[in-house]
Amino acid sequence: MKTWNFGVVGAGLIADFHARAIRDIPNARFVACCDKLVDKAQALAGKYGAKAFGSFEEMLKSKDIDIVTIATPSGLHMEPTVAAAKAGKHVICEKPVEITLERIDAMIAAH
Repeated sequence: MKTWNFGVVGAGLIADFHARAIRDIPNARFVACCDKLVDKAQALAGKYGAKAFGSFEEMLKSKDIDIVTIATPSGLHMEPTVAAAKAGKHVICEKPVEITLERIDAMIAAH
């Protein structure tokens, strides 16, 4: 059975919930996280044995990530979702998906 490797965008409280959930899923591994505040990314990654990135773009280049979980604040979901989709990654997005229908439509169109 395939093992799914997850990268999480954002390293705040919600990201920690996602990291714990990923850890508890059979055949899933939390392999990377990114945050503009590198120390937060390093703390979350260190807690779960993942790799930390200070840039979403750098994390997205990682070929071992299958699924990107968007755990950024509301209103900051569209850009990483669209970039991840265009990079061929599966995407899981924290709620609310976005703050306007136009931004949600752009996210859907990226897939």
